Amino acid sequence: MFWKKLKDNAWYNKAQKAYRKEKLPAPYAALFDYYSDMNETHLLGGRGHFDFFSMAKFDNRLDDRVQDLRSVLPEGLLENFNAAYDKFISLGDEPEYEDIVGAFKEFDDYVFDCYEKLGSILKDYITEMIEKHYL
Repeated sequence: MFWKKLKDNAWYNKAQKAYRKEKLPAPYAALFDYYSDMNETHLLGGRGHFDFFSMAKFDNRLDDRVQDLRSVLPEGLLENFNAAYDKFISLGDEPEYEDIVGAFKEFDDYVFDCYEKLGSILKDYITEMIEKHYL
């Protein structure tokens, strides 16, 4: 059981290693961030869109992250992402806690439901890069 799970996650571990070494190129570095933040089964639960956008803004990478994800997300996930981004922008620079609570639930829930599809996009890319010996 342990070895099967390890093998099933080999692509993720390879992506994580490349990401940490800053060898995962755009737009897939942004997709890796997004995928990691949207992991509802994570120990603390999915951090969601607000945290994703806030951290990207804090790191001065918000515009790049948004552009990168817009280039790789399929239609349904892209529409949801764009709506979440519009909501984030509409909250302004210092939103009240009450405005944040629940504002992203609908967007987060959508991605949580589509999490496997999101992972398959990243997995397909990482698998291809492994096969070509780029990673």
